[in-house]
Amino acid sequence: MVKTRELTNFEHRKVVGFYEASDSKRAISSKTGYGKTTIHNIIAKYRKTGAITVASRSGHPKKLTDWDKRHLKVIINKNWRKPVEKIRKVFAKSTGNDLSRRTIQQTLYEMGYNSRTALKKPCISQQN
Repeated sequence: MVKTRELTNFEHRKVVGFYEASDSKRAISSKTGYGKTTIHNIIAKYRKTGAITVASRSGHPKKLTDWDKRHLKVIINKNWRKPVEKIRKVFAKSTGNDLSRRTIQQTLYEMGYNSRTALKKPCISQQN
């Protein structure tokens, strides 16, 4: 089964709270809606290390913060007909954060903005 998402610290604390209240893993699973294996893993980690929080993950940090994404959305709404390169320059000028064209494109795609190519109007010749 594919893991859908990481549980939050609050959700981990909720599971541990049920565990400390002497609920069974099956009962915790039915109350929370999480799988029995997930419940087992959270409880096993808690019993072994005493940790409830989710471990931070390795990897390169994101280039854009949530504020940057909101700012980019404002720029897009004002310059919606401009090419990505122009939008990139406006963003770099206003934030000082110079990103590649591809990073801007991927971020816009994640935000739900897609580019479309305009259709050329057919040339209609008038017949006499």
